[in-house]
Amino acid sequence: MDKLLKNEKIKKVILFIMACLAALSLVQGCRNAMEASQDFQWDAAKAFTLKINPYDESLNPGRIPKEYEFEKYYLQMEANQFPSLLILLIPFTFLPPLTARYIWLLCNLLFTIGMFFLLRKTFLKELDGFSFWFLVLFTISGTPYRNQLGVGQHTLFAFFFFLLAVYGLRFSGKKGFVLTTLGLFVCYFKYTLTAVLLLYFIYKKKYKEVLVSVLMHVFLTFVSAIWLSDSFINMIIKPLKVSSALVAEGGIDIGVLLKGSPFAYVLTLVIMAALFIFCIKLGPSRDGLVISILILWSLIITYHRSYDFFVLMAVAALFINEDVKKIVKYHYLILIFYINYILRLFSENTLSKLGAGILYYSFTLVVTYLGIRALTKGEKGENPGNGMDG
Repeated sequence: MDKLLKNEKIKKVILFIMACLAALSLVQGCRNAMEASQDFQWDAAKAFTLKINPYDESLNPGRIPKEYEFEKYYLQMEANQFPSLLILLIPFTFLPPLTARYIWLLCNLLFTIGMFFLLRKTFLKELDGFSFWFLVLFTISGTPYRNQLGVGQHTLFAFFFFLLAVYGLRFSGKKGFVLTTLGLFVCYFKYTLTAVLLLYFIYKKKYKEVLVSVLMHVFLTFVSAIWLSDSFINMIIKPLKVSSALVAEGGIDIGVLLKGSPFAYVLTLVIMAALFIFCIKLGPSRDGLVISILILWSLIITYHRSYDFFVLMAVAALFINEDVKKIVKYHYLILIFYINYILRLFSENTLSKLGAGILYYSFTLVVTYLGIRALTKGEKGENPGNGMDG
C-alpha cells in the first residue's frame, strides 16, 4: 500500500474520485438542509425572544399562541440547549423560518471551510498534503457529514469555534486570551462534544480562559432567568430534562448500551474525572495524543448520533508525531471507512451498529492505552501552554 501511494498519478486519481464523491455528497446534504434542518432550533430561539419559555413548551407542548404559526417550522419543539446558548441563535430569529434555514446552511458551509483551515493550522499542520486532502474529501463524502449538514445540526458550528480557540493558543497576550476565550464561549453550543474537548485547555494549563468562558455563560443564564421569569436553577434543569429524553437514542454511546440507565451518568462522571487527571498530569508536546483520546471518548460518554462522527478526521493527528504501529493506523482507516459508508449501507441497523461499536471501542481502548503508557513512562512536567507553534 505504501509503495502504491508513492506514485503521484495514482494519488491524483484517488483524489479525483474522492472529489467526485464529495461533490455528490455535498449537493445531497445541501438539498436535505433546504428541505428540513429540523435540528437548527430556530423555533426555540424565536420562542425565547418572545419571552415564551422554550423548555416548558418542549416538555408540555401546546402553550404557544396559534398566531405565531410555529407549526410551519416544527412538529414538536426540543429545546435541549441552555438559554445562554440559545441566545447565540437570536440573530437568526429576525429572519423568517425558511430564510433562516438557508442562511444556517450557508453558515455551516462556511464553518466547514473554516474547520478544515483551522485543522490544517493546528492538529494536522504536519500531515502530508495528500493525506490531508484525502481526509477532507473523505469526510465530506461520508454519511456523518452529509447528515450533519442535512439536519442542520450544530457540531460544525461548535467544532469550528473549538478549533478557533485552539488556534488562539498560538498568540500571546491579550489577542490570544480574547480569541481563545471567545472561541470557548461559543463552542459550548454542542456541549455533549466540547465539554470533553474542553479538557484540552486544562492540558494546556489555560485555566483563566476556561474560567472566564464559563462565567460568561453563568451571567447569561442569570439574564435568561430574569427574561423568562423563571429561576436560575430551572434554566439548568429544564434543558437537561429535555435532552435526557434522548439519552437512549444515540448511536454507540454509553447511554444506548445501558438503555438510558442512571448508571450511564455515573460512568460518564468517572470517565470525565479520569480524563481530567490524565490532562493534568501529561506533559507537553503530546497534542495529537490528547485530542485523539478526548474526541474518541467524547463520542462515547455522551449522547451522539452518527452525524457527529465526522470529527474523527481530527484523530489523524495521532499518527503525526506519535510512535504508533501500522496496525493501529489501519484500524483507524477501517473504522472511519465503516462509519462513513458501511453504516448507511445497512441503514444503521442493529447489526451494523454492533460492528461499528466493536471497531470503535477497541480502537478507543488502544489509543487510551497509548495515553496511559505515556504517563507511566514518566512523560510529565510543566506544560508551557503556548499552543501550536508556527
